[in-house]
Formats: sequence, structure tokens, C-alpha cells
Amino acid sequence: MDYIDADVAYLLGLIVARGTLVEREQVRQLIIEFPYSSLHLRGESSEFDQETEISLGLHSIRSRLADLLEADIEIVHRQTSADLVVRFLRNNMVWRNLRLLLDDKTAYPDFHIPRVLLQPDLPRDWKVQFVRGFADVAGNIRHANRYVDGRHRVRLDVLNSRHNWALPVQLCSLLQEHIGVPVQIINWGHPNMGRAFREHQINVFAEPFLQVGFSFRHKQTVLEEFAEQDRQRYPNASYRPCPALRRIRKQKDPDPAENDANYLDARLVGKHFDAYFQICRELGCQQLRSNTEEAELFTDEVEAEASGEQT
Repeated sequence: MDYIDADVAYLLGLIVARGTLVEREQVRQLIIEFPYSSLHLRGESSEFDQETEISLGLHSIRSRLADLLEADIEIVHRQTSADLVVRFLRNNMVWRNLRLLLDDKTAYPDFHIPRVLLQPDLPRDWKVQFVRGFADVAGNIRHANRYVDGRHRVRLDVLNSRHNWALPVQLCSLLQEHIGVPVQIINWGHPNMGRAFREHQINVFAEPFLQVGFSFRHKQTVLEEFAEQDRQRYPNASYRPCPALRRIRKQKDPDPAENDANYLDARLVGKHFDAYFQICRELGCQQLRSNTEEAELFTDEVEAEASGEQT
């Protein structure tokens, strides 16, 4: 059995972002953590209490998943997060299907995107639902994410683990090649990028991310406000996919942490990188433009280096 539909795809997005499957004796639980690092989210004309909004949104998510999972679903509030806890009474087909789709991995530091979601004939909407599930848990839209020219961006965070370095590249591929949403840049949590072993950040401009959106009211409202503001202020802005190759503007200094096998994917250990796209290529990015000369000359309308972005 390898069943998937829009609801399963959404659930998989939640799980891959911050999910843990626990199985001990006769106890089987799925725990999904919804963090809120700040108490308030401010948009252009709106402001929300994140704890309240997440609580309201979780009730809607619980209702959506109740029929799918046929299990007891509880919402547990903690100091900086709210957890969705699903309890399975038996080793039923739903539980087995999740284990199969997740390659028998059990925690988000180890997850990759399920292979079925990268199949070209899978409906686009199901792939959108996966990314929306991921973004509901691990995505944020706020003023601090703005690009140097002022345009707003959504950030999808991948918590850093030695086992999941391929996940940002897979998410980028799913967004760009399968859904048609361009990714601006990946901020890697790599020592050469000045963010040693912090979370990886996938940056997507607000306007194209409307194709995916959020299920939570507060995030979706702020996304729509920021996207509308960007349309008014930058009517001629174009949103192009990352070309997978750019000019290297600056040589990075060597860092001893380049050799840290406890945190780095085996493909990265002992290697030095001067630009984010070199890491992407090492981890399997296949999105190189057919015209390599054009790709090498590709720059954003605003130079990334001027904003402190990785180059």
C-alpha cells in the first residue's frame, strides 16, 4: 500500500517539517510541533497573537485529519509551541502507510520528501498541499524577511541535521520544477556561509508564494497584505527561478568546521564552498540552466551581496 491524496500530502508536509512517530510496545503516536518563536505577527495593516491564531488553526487542521486518520487527536499547549498528538490504537493501515511513505524513518531530522511527491504525473495540487503543510509548521512571513530592495519573502526553515541536508534541495525542486514557484535563494546553515549549523532557510518572494499559501489565517492574511504591497511598489518586478549557478563575488575564508562529520552530510565533509549554489549542486541540484553562459552571468536586479545575502 502506498496511498496518497491531497489530505495525505498535507499531512506529510506537516510531518516532514516537525513530525515524530513514536512506537513503543502497543503505543503508537504521531506528534507534530507547531512552534511560535514570537508572540505577535504584524502585517501591513493587521496584527495577530500567534498563540491564539495557532490554537484556532489547529482545531481546523484536527478536523481535516480526523476522518483521514481515524484516531484520537489531541492539541497540547506548551510554552513556545502547540503540539498535535495523534494516538493510534492499532498498527492499522494508516500507520503502516505513513511508515511506508516516510521510508520507515521516524523523526523530522531524518526525513526527506517522499518519493511519490516527486513523480511528474502526481497532481500539482497534491504537491501544493505538501508544501502548504510544511509551511504551516516551518514557514514564516514577516517584515524581517525582506530582501534588500524591500520586497517581502516567505522563509521555509529546515532544522539542521546531518541526515537531512538534501531536504532543502528537494523542496526547491518541488517548488520550482513541479509547482512553478521560483525560489530566490537558500541560506545554508553551513560554516562557509557564516551560519554554521543553524537552520537552512529557503527564501521565496511573497507574491509567487500565493500559489501555495498558508492554512493559518494570520500567516495567510499577512502574506496577502505583503504581496499586495509588493505589487503596488514594484509593478515591474519579475520572479525568476534560481539559475543554479551564479558568479562568485567573494572567496570565503576556510573554516575548521568544514570537516565536522557530526553535523555535515557525508558529501560535504572536508569541502570548501564559496557560494550557496555550490552546496546545492553537491547535494544533487539538477536545475542548471541549459545555457551555462547565461547562468554564470545571472544576477538579481539588486545585488545580493549588498544586503548581506549569501552569494
